[in-house]
Amino acid sequence: MRHLLTISILLVLSLTACTARASQPTPPEIHYGEDICTECGMIISEPRFAGSYAIEQEPGRFESFIFDDIGDMLAHMHKNQTLKAVGWWVHDYTSEEWIDANSALYVMSDQIKTPMNHGIAAFSSESAATTFAAGIGAKVFNWDELRIENALAEHNP
Repeated sequence: MRHLLTISILLVLSLTACTARASQPTPPEIHYGEDICTECGMIISEPRFAGSYAIEQEPGRFESFIFDDIGDMLAHMHKNQTLKAVGWWVHDYTSEEWIDANSALYVMSDQIKTPMNHGIAAFSSESAATTFAAGIGAKVFNWDELRIENALAEHNP
């Protein structure tokens, strides 16, 4: 009987541990060459241009949207303004590591060939962004500036 009680307690504890939820959203794991962009339906194949944002469905439960192009992420956010994003991520153009979109710096230019031709590259360091921008005669933007600039570009092609 005692053995049965011990097993029952361990089972309950293990089930509780399995259902624990994250208190903060985290960048998703994208399976490149397999996963599909939420906005355009194309296969995501280039990490350096991929982006993602998450919404909170209920406390501690998040849903992530993944994109093959930072511009597609911005377009999806614009079309779905009722979704309240709680985290945004982009890949550093050079290292291809996830970085917080709010702290990244961006270069936008027709000379940057991205999957959906939005021409946006993200950088984790100011020096990398300014060097890249200078090389193609472009300007560096922060997250808020990029969102405004991208919206203007979409309305004035």
